[in-house]
Amino acid sequence: MLQGVLNQPVSEHFTVSDVNGNPITGLLPGSFTLYVYDPVGIEVSGSVSGSITELGSGNYKYVFTPNSEGTWYVNAVHATYFPWGKAGDVQVFSGDLSDIYNGVVETLGLIHRNIYIDQTIYDEHGNLSSARVRIYSDSVSVGSDSNVIGTYTITSSSSETGKFDFWKQVKV
Repeated sequence: MLQGVLNQPVSEHFTVSDVNGNPITGLLPGSFTLYVYDPVGIEVSGSVSGSITELGSGNYKYVFTPNSEGTWYVNAVHATYFPWGKAGDVQVFSGDLSDIYNGVVETLGLIHRNIYIDQTIYDEHGNLSSARVRIYSDSVSVGSDSNVIGTYTITSSSSETGKFDFWKQVKV
């Protein structure tokens, strides 16, 4: 299911081909009918700036701007090549999804992939008492200042070798 953001254009591409799988090019936007249904199920094609354009090599895309949250239904119809339509669902959210995406990336980083620990300090028992932990988006960048997706400070306290009173990791 495609995802979109409220009041931002949403687009999805589709391919038009003949019965032999050869791409059909040059179809005019007016030869398609685009039906857009809001989350309540009301056909709102005229009020959400729906349009279809050719991308080339038999590929086309539809674009519309959703004006409410929820699951939208879109059906592009061509009388000759797909009179039944090419349909899709679009889940529309109220805000930018980049915060969610970044959270997922950071969470994946926390499962110990592409991590670098530096600025280490040890206590009198030889236990780590402080350090910086950085998580990277790729292995090539580990240890550098590039592509850091999260930085944390580790602090701990211990009363004897190998025994911690506490250990905490805090996002910087």
